[in-house]
Amino acid sequence: MWWPQEVRSDAHRPEWEWSPLEAVGPLRFGQSVEEVATVLGEPVSGSGGRPAQWLPSSTLGVDTYFLHQEQTLAAVAVDACRGPQVLYDDVRLVGRLPSELTKWIEEIEGLRIGLNGEAGIPRLGLVMRCQQNGDYARTRPVFVAPEWAEMCVDSWEGSIPEREWRIY
Repeated sequence: MWWPQEVRSDAHRPEWEWSPLEAVGPLRFGQSVEEVATVLGEPVSGSGGRPAQWLPSSTLGVDTYFLHQEQTLAAVAVDACRGPQVLYDDVRLVGRLPSELTKWIEEIEGLRIGLNGEAGIPRLGLVMRCQQNGDYARTRPVFVAPEWAEMCVDSWEGSIPEREWRIY
């Protein structure tokens, strides 16, 4: 969003751990739409023949994307302003100024830069996207399942739905 939103402090965000290619907080890759809805306590909206996803107005600040045929969890994107704080090896990944994570990202083996300029680490299933918030961009990580990891940084040929690349 281009207009400024209040950025929740870490003290007011749930804290989740990320296990690369396995889970983000209480969400495990491979869970069904119904299991994800139960875990998050919110309904899921379908989008016709496209992957199911959370309504953009999710109060938790989490968008979930599902494998088309299996309808199992394949990606979790966390809103920079209001989503849970996700930690990996004690590094806070959500809602940060990109420069705060530059050194950390550059030190990880396998860094790739996608067509949109976002950093990604396919072997971990991470795309470190940015979400505009007024005059600042803040980190909006997208965590993916093994099925989407190899091409996760590629907005052209990868599996992350166009909606994710287009909206934020």
